[in-house]
Amino acid sequence: MNFITSLLKPKMWVSSLEFLFERVLAYTAALVMFIMMIVTLVDVVGRDLFSAPLPGGFEITELLLASLIFLGLPMVTAESAHVDVDLLDSTVPEFLKPLQNIVIGLVNVIAFGVMSWMLWKLALRTYQYEDTTAVLEIPFAGLVFLMAICCTLSTIALVVMLLFKRGKKLFSHSDSGSIE
Repeated sequence: MNFITSLLKPKMWVSSLEFLFERVLAYTAALVMFIMMIVTLVDVVGRDLFSAPLPGGFEITELLLASLIFLGLPMVTAESAHVDVDLLDSTVPEFLKPLQNIVIGLVNVIAFGVMSWMLWKLALRTYQYEDTTAVLEIPFAGLVFLMAICCTLSTIALVVMLLFKRGKKLFSHSDSGSIE
């Protein structure tokens, strides 16, 4: 029973997600960006100085860029840093703002949940069909699984934010609001 009650404590979930997002994902994204810079440098120098661009450089850059975008997705989600369109915010009465935040949170969870589910289906299909890139024949499955994992992490972050943080940032570095 102790294990089950510890699972229901938000502090455990948030601290685990914080380590995953701010350490693992951030450092992996930084490494991917560095590799992308090296690939671009080698491709440009090879093309300009030796008239021999890096074979498949464009494909490698495409894969790395997609990886970088999806590695950043959970971090952006946890910081509540997605683009907000507040066309109707001024027309919503103040007493309905909490309900508005809950509805927006639910829509986000549903949208990201559906996107995660679709990416998992695509990842499995890509793995089964053994899809590869055109020039270097690099398998796509690893990238699509990474996309599915990162989108699922974003969905988990949105659920935790909706249940425990009430629409605020998932990780409270500078604000005084702490999780009990």
